[in-house]
Amino acid sequence: MTLLNKIGRIILFSAVLFFGTRADMIQAASQGRQTPHPAAQNPSTAAPSQEIPTQKIDLPPASQAQPATDIKQTGSMTAADVQALLTKVRFSEYRINDLLTDVHSDRWKLPGATLESFNQTLKTLRAQVGTLGEWRAQFEKRTDSMYLGFQTFAAINSVLPRLNGVAKSIGEHETPGYAAQFSRAGDQLFDLQESIGDYLASLLHNQDQLLVGFENNLTACQQNLSAAMRGQAQRAKPMKNSRMGRPQRRSAKHTQGNPGGSGSKAKK
Repeated sequence: MTLLNKIGRIILFSAVLFFGTRADMIQAASQGRQTPHPAAQNPSTAAPSQEIPTQKIDLPPASQAQPATDIKQTGSMTAADVQALLTKVRFSEYRINDLLTDVHSDRWKLPGATLESFNQTLKTLRAQVGTLGEWRAQFEKRTDSMYLGFQTFAAINSVLPRLNGVAKSIGEHETPGYAAQFSRAGDQLFDLQESIGDYLASLLHNQDQLLVGFENNLTACQQNLSAAMRGQAQRAKPMKNSRMGRPQRRSAKHTQGNPGGSGSKAKK
C-alpha cells in the first residue's frame, strides 16, 4: 500500500505541474494577441522605409547673350563722299590716258625687242585703266557694295605698278618733267586707293558687327525657348514591336492542279 500511495502521489504531482504550466502559456499567448505592437499603435513613429537615393542635377544658369545693336550699313563715308571720291578717280583715269597719248616710243633709239616690250606695257596699261573705269562706274551706282568696291580697289592696284614702270622709262628717254607728270598721277591714284580701302574696311567692320549681333540674338532665342519649354515636353512612350507578316505559300497541289487556269480549259 505504501508503494501504491507513493506512485499515486507522483502521478498527481506530475499532472498538477503539467496543467499549471499549460495554463500559464495559454494566458501569455492571449495577452500577446490583445496588446498591439508599439509601432502598430502609432504609425507615424514607424521606421521610415528606405528610398533609393537619386542624384539631383542643377541646370547651369543661362548666360545672358548680348543683344544686337543697330548698325548702319554705310561705312565711314556717306554716299555723297564716296561719289566725290570716285569722281577724283575718274579724273585720274582721264589724266593717265591723256599722258599716254603723248608717248612716242617709236622716236626712241631702242632695240627691237626692248621697244616691243615697252609698247606691250603701254597696251596693257591702257587696258587696265579701261577696266578700272568699268568697275568704278558700277561702284558709283552702288556705293554700299563691298564687292564693287573691292574690284575697284584691285583694278587700281593693277594700274599702279605698270604706271610706275612707264614713268621710269619715260624719265630715261624723255624730259624729267614729263616723267614727273606720270609720277604725280600715280601718287594721286595711290592716295585715292587708300581712301577706298579705308571705306571698304569700315563696311567689313559693320558686316562683322551685324553677324555678331545675329549670333547673339540666336543664342538668346535658344535659351529663352529652352527655358519656356522646360518641363512641358511629353515623355517618350514605348512602342510595341510589330510582327512582320509573312506571305502565304500556295500549296503544291493547287499549283499543279491549276497552273494559270490551263487545266480547267483542257477539261472543257
